[in-house]
Amino acid sequence: MTMAFQPIQGSFGIEVAGAPPDLDMDEADFRRIEAAWYRGSFLLFRGLTMTPAQHVAFTRRFGPLHVLVEQAAFNLADHPEVLVVSNVEDGGRAVGLKRAGWGWHSDGEDKPLPNAGSFLYALEVPPEGGDTLFADCYAAYAALADDVRRRIAGRRACFSRVRMHHINYPHLEMNDVHRRTPDSWHPIARRHPLTGRTALYVGRWAVEIEGMAAADGEALIDQLKNFAVRPEFVYRHRWRVGDAILWDNRCMQHCATEFDDARYRRLMYRTTIEGEPPQLAVG
Repeated sequence: MTMAFQPIQGSFGIEVAGAPPDLDMDEADFRRIEAAWYRGSFLLFRGLTMTPAQHVAFTRRFGPLHVLVEQAAFNLADHPEVLVVSNVEDGGRAVGLKRAGWGWHSDGEDKPLPNAGSFLYALEVPPEGGDTLFADCYAAYAALADDVRRRIAGRRACFSRVRMHHINYPHLEMNDVHRRTPDSWHPIARRHPLTGRTALYVGRWAVEIEGMAAADGEALIDQLKNFAVRPEFVYRHRWRVGDAILWDNRCMQHCATEFDDARYRRLMYRTTIEGEPPQLAVG
């Protein structure tokens, strides 16, 4: 197979050209894909024609898959590893999670073991809107002022589903799984376990910083959230049918953008890779 790896935005993001449409490949080609993922933080594939089984099989090569129990009603019945993200209805019943991913975050940041990666595949897209934004948190950390780096060095932030749900999802009732989700404490300067690089790790579920007064911690979180998604760190993806993006939640954030969901259909399938306890960056 002849594959080419084309940079998208400097060192942030790589488009993989020449991959098979079903992503069935031998071990040598897969290792090239894996190395490119670690190098670029996210990979873009175009023109894919994956079945759910193929989607699951490819993602599983990166590690064990996570099944979202908190949104189990929107997992594919035959492939529960696949979450349906959609505004489409069938007989008045929602087939997918509507308005998912609005607000900057990394998947699973509110859990003790955040998700390592996510792989989103576009089956139907609106003619306008419905883009996804991606932020390079390696670059954001590298660009922090020295005094800010000193303030966050060795510190963890509290990520709370219970305390932030009504702010992040005012349209969505908190279910029993969400109510039982314990607060999680993760390092703000997070070391990637495979690249060794440090990323700024703070998203919409962060509420306080250990060792800081509440007001000071909230102010710093707001400052860091805004800094991490400055335009120079962000790539906007305008989806086409057959696009798929594999992103690394350990070193980047993402945010879905709005579209006219009363007028247009959007149907996406997502698989998610299990993660590991976030590591504190040293030095």
